[in-house]
Amino acid sequence: MIPVPKGFRFAASKAAFKREGRYDLAVMLSDTPAVAAGVFTTNRFQAAPVLQCIETLASRERVRGVVANSGQANACTGEQGLVNCRVSLEMAAGAVGVDMDELLPASTGVIGQHIKLDRWRAALLELEGSLGKVGPMEFTRAIMTTDKFPKLAWATIRHNGQVARVLGMAKGAGMICPNMATMLGFIACDADVEPGLWRDMLRQAVERSFNRITVDGDTSTNDCVLALANGASGLRIDPTTEPDGRQALQTALSEVCEALAYMIVQDAEGGTKVVRIHIVGA
Repeated sequence: MIPVPKGFRFAASKAAFKREGRYDLAVMLSDTPAVAAGVFTTNRFQAAPVLQCIETLASRERVRGVVANSGQANACTGEQGLVNCRVSLEMAAGAVGVDMDELLPASTGVIGQHIKLDRWRAALLELEGSLGKVGPMEFTRAIMTTDKFPKLAWATIRHNGQVARVLGMAKGAGMICPNMATMLGFIACDADVEPGLWRDMLRQAVERSFNRITVDGDTSTNDCVLALANGASGLRIDPTTEPDGRQALQTALSEVCEALAYMIVQDAEGGTKVVRIHIVGA
């Protein structure tokens, strides 16, 4: 049983963006506005969903969720790609009952092709009906492309007699290079944390994990890690009076990101073995 942080629900549908009969469109939704953080690709050709996320996070500290798809990257698609991203975002938001600017988009798949808005529309009824009836496993399967297995990791925080959870989901197997790569990462947390602190913590966790892996030396256009913390557990992280709480959350967040990064290396396209090297006295 995957321990889902309180106040989060999932939805998934089979839109057939690239292949029939598999999940390829999904939403992670917080019941209440959640503090949002994001880290993005350093590629100069950032895809439309990345640009939309950056714009949203520049003006909002809290969102309700993320919408992710595989099979079409909406990258290198120009101004029309940005328009299509917003149209698809509006459709997904309507299906799960939130405003468009309360969702952060993420896409992975074929670069250079415009997204198939007709298939988005056709998938909305299933997406709406599945909300709260599917879980993080279906969400993770919906973002897989060449991945051989779904990638999930979680951790528990215990502080002052209260418990909070961190859940992470990711995809990635090729075009993996330091400073983000062809990967998507999503993190749900039910701790109560300030927006600035949450963003600092995500950057630190990513620096220690996803930014330290490489598969083939290529950095892609769509890579992002998006993290939401909704406070539903009631565990308040106050770094000014309780540094132990901050450290506990930072450790849990970093452990989840590191576990997901290891899975990406384990699933490397063309890779056959994983070797761990321990250096002493360097």
